[in-house]
Amino acid sequence: METSKIKSSLEKSCKRIAPAWPLKNFVAVNPYLGFTDTSFRETARKLARRGNVKMTMPVRFYLKQIAAKVIRQEDINQAFDARGLDRVPENEFFEELDFFGKKGDLHLAKDTTLMGIAAQITNKDWSRHVIENITHWASSYFDDYITTWTTTGKKSNLFQDWKEEASHDLSNEIMGLKKFREFVKGLPEDHNTFIEQFIEPLKINDNELEEYFHTLLLKVIGWSSYVSGIDYNNKLYASETEHLKELTAILLAWENYFLQAFAEEKIKSQWYKNLHNKSEENVQAIRKLELQLLLQEAYDFAAQREMMSTLKSSKVLASPKAPKAQMIFCIDVRSEVYRRNLENVDSEIETLGFAGFFGFPVNYKPIAHEEGKNQCPVLIPSSAEVRESVKDLEAAKNRRISNHQISYGWKKFKKGAISNFGFVSPVGISFLPQLIGNSFRWSKPVTDPNTDGLEKWLKEGRELDLSGIPYEEQLGMAQGMMKNLEVKDRLAPFVLITGHGSSSVNNPHASGYDCGACGGHSGEINALTGAQILNTPEIRKDLAKAGINIPENTLFLACLHNTTTDEISILNGKAIPAERQQEVLALKQSIDKASEACRTERSERFLLTDKERKNLKNTFEAKAKDWSEIRPEWGLAGCNAFIIAPREKTRGINLKGRAFLQSYNPAKDNNFEVLEGIMTAPMVVTSWINLQYFGSTVDTYKLGAGNKTLHNVTGAFGVVEGSGGDLKIGLPLQAVHNGEEFEHQPQRLNVVIDAPTEAINAILEKHEGLKQLCDNNWIKLLHLNEKGQIDLRYTHNLSWENAKSSSGKKKEELTIA
Repeated sequence: METSKIKSSLEKSCKRIAPAWPLKNFVAVNPYLGFTDTSFRETARKLARRGNVKMTMPVRFYLKQIAAKVIRQEDINQAFDARGLDRVPENEFFEELDFFGKKGDLHLAKDTTLMGIAAQITNKDWSRHVIENITHWASSYFDDYITTWTTTGKKSNLFQDWKEEASHDLSNEIMGLKKFREFVKGLPEDHNTFIEQFIEPLKINDNELEEYFHTLLLKVIGWSSYVSGIDYNNKLYASETEHLKELTAILLAWENYFLQAFAEEKIKSQWYKNLHNKSEENVQAIRKLELQLLLQEAYDFAAQREMMSTLKSSKVLASPKAPKAQMIFCIDVRSEVYRRNLENVDSEIETLGFAGFFGFPVNYKPIAHEEGKNQCPVLIPSSAEVRESVKDLEAAKNRRISNHQISYGWKKFKKGAISNFGFVSPVGISFLPQLIGNSFRWSKPVTDPNTDGLEKWLKEGRELDLSGIPYEEQLGMAQGMMKNLEVKDRLAPFVLITGHGSSSVNNPHASGYDCGACGGHSGEINALTGAQILNTPEIRKDLAKAGINIPENTLFLACLHNTTTDEISILNGKAIPAERQQEVLALKQSIDKASEACRTERSERFLLTDKERKNLKNTFEAKAKDWSEIRPEWGLAGCNAFIIAPREKTRGINLKGRAFLQSYNPAKDNNFEVLEGIMTAPMVVTSWINLQYFGSTVDTYKLGAGNKTLHNVTGAFGVVEGSGGDLKIGLPLQAVHNGEEFEHQPQRLNVVIDAPTEAINAILEKHEGLKQLCDNNWIKLLHLNEKGQIDLRYTHNLSWENAKSSSGKKKEELTIA
């Protein structure tokens, strides 16, 4: 086989693996990112065949939705029509659904890898052994300073490092893999050379090589995704690596070993037999998958029908003509609940939706830290650095360094090879009061890492040192934000830039509840940066020269919305002049009332006792500091819509915390440049979030993180379930399920846009990746008319149809050939 073909297939298979980020900045990512050039339906078939990865719920789930009248017959009919299928008589259709609803999981195809064949021949689960082996090695290799017994002499090349360790590791031979160390020592040093040498004798057809590589990577989908994330991030910051290809070489090394070691068990003959029978698939499994995909389509149509009904029954309500304040929130679905309740409490406050980094993609470096945090979407690189600043900088720096040194020394003592025994016996009993306090929610909240050691200096509000951002860059960011701000020509006396973050303890996935647009961090730094820049007189003068006039009495305040407790705090309070304190106090009173209303609404999603409901503020604060709490909040569970429109068209409408809301007015968007920016950034990010929740729900154990109560943190960057197994990606079961039923409804994102379809089409045509998302059914695109109603639905290839119908495509069979 030609070297170029091997390289091309390897490249394609690696691109199929979506990146994943470590726990410290656990941002949502579309787990199907590598398949957006392929239809949703065909991807489901490929993933089922290659890795038994699910992309639909079980049949019984959809039957339950039908029984509850969530899915109606009209939705099922639309699904048939959209696929261009002849409708099946109801009795026949439901008989078949009932049949498959009683069936367990059906695998589309057998495991045709060499380790899979070896398992079938020897009746030992060698795939499981390989996964455990890779997990033990990779956990040590990628360790992020969580352990104190570290591996020395790490190599930058994954394949070489694994080879070095495996050539000395006796565990494989103890498990019965004879001469494994000798085999590993004989492998080439270069991973590309090894891949080329090993692929040749396998005699895989050119058009099946990418599938083979991808199937191997799906064996360890968690580690593959994490390594893909490292490559993705390195490429974003101009330092390309090919670690995922190196991981592929490690998996191929295992395949090579099984081919040689089990020759007497006729593994080769079975391998070559499988090569000639690739088309053999479980017919019933195919049929079941097709029915599930049809039901998923009907479930998605049900969501569209509900959205259309909700918007149709509401009137367009004008925003206040002269608001006393404007609050800019992240587009996050949790903001929808808060914005609606705030507007109900105080009609003189106008709210807006904006990407949560607010157009300030900075790298934030706290005092006494060597590395900064990228406070921006992972789609783009951060720009200049902002630093934490306080009055007595040197004293604060020494204080934090001292705190960190004491903490690190204590950790070394607890986990040292000898000292840990001394810790458990004589010292362990001293933790009894803390254990009791934590168990009964008596403990004080854990110190915010962003303020740890600096509480004394931060009482008056936080400050940032923006000297690392050149003035022209500050001005450019300010212009970018104001250009995209719908109310730039009618700013209120107070503009509250409101970032968001969450609070919880003993929660490895805590950053997953923070702001995805801020790189998996709280949005407070971006809010502070924005307020500080926009309050600068020189910036305002230069903005005026560009036609952006900020009234002299407009004051930008930075705020933080705690999405766990629904408290909103002002971060730069000392920027408020004494003569305006009373105005801000009145605003704060309205905000506090809205917070209480939000807690009341959100409480309906939790299984609370009557006692807990009596004081919801205390209840949610207790959840935030309860170390046994597995559901501190629901995050973005339930998200299924992204509305790009003026607030007037959604104001007063209860969207149930399921819709992302982007403020946008097409009448003020010359050449639709703002819309293009929204569709190429926030629309992509919201689809990532939606599809992460979707994947974590439909396949909790491969695309999700499994059971949170069984998690063990490995290397400070990820979790495994129990004592081993693959690295877990995605969200824990408890993030999408309330213990009785799914809290997240797995429905694809409905993107509702208030703009001419010609403008939308022009943007899709310009950006092929966006067009693929729509054409291949990863998102559903809908048009909002001047009355605030959905009237058109995008079908395919820049075509639209009446939203009430689904004319469908050409006729096709229900079962794929």
